[in-house]
Amino acid sequence: MKELIVSWSGGKDSAFALQQLINNKEYKVRGLLSSTSLESERLPIHEVTRQLIYTQAEALGFPLYEVQLPSMISNEKYELEMARQFTDLKSNGIHAIAYADLYLEDIKEYRDRLLQRSGMCGIYPLWKKDTAAVANQFLEKGFEAVVTTVDTEKLPEECVGRKFTKEFLSSLPANVDPCGENGEFHTFVYNGPIFNKKVEFTIGEIFRTFKGRFVHCDLNK
Repeated sequence: MKELIVSWSGGKDSAFALQQLINNKEYKVRGLLSSTSLESERLPIHEVTRQLIYTQAEALGFPLYEVQLPSMISNEKYELEMARQFTDLKSNGIHAIAYADLYLEDIKEYRDRLLQRSGMCGIYPLWKKDTAAVANQFLEKGFEAVVTTVDTEKLPEECVGRKFTKEFLSSLPANVDPCGENGEFHTFVYNGPIFNKKVEFTIGEIFRTFKGRFVHCDLNK
């Protein structure tokens, strides 16, 4: 049985990948790994607070390994910090990280190169799966999620704060991936079959990043 850590964004793909791994007898999930911003104390792009990610991990029953990084970090510094985290994981008998990537080859290649330098390997339980099927299976399994981020070049800003439902999926333009794999939108999962309890929150203020291109809704505990 291979022991691993799941790279964790708090979103639907991460949650669905986690479920696949929990149900696979070849693997044992030892925890979740997230990187957050030192300045904002949020997960970049998803913009969910680190406090809420910890609450989510607790509701799932897994320890959270957190790497806090400056917002303007260089690639060299980022890779150094991740290598340090990988070294710590290896000292605890963990030699694999699972990612929820679906089809972006360049991202997978970068992850694999970074892992290999530290003597680690990558696991990709959703790789090359049909994204519409993944999105629908996520819902059919009983997961619940809310849209936290929208790229306004791809979707109307009114989509932020909506629940991720079949109605939401059917409303997406044809050029938007059902899983938002190209960054069209991001989500936060607050309930589902692998949760020990529902994560309670309220939707707060709307705010923007990247010169207004990305719109986010604040989730308050």
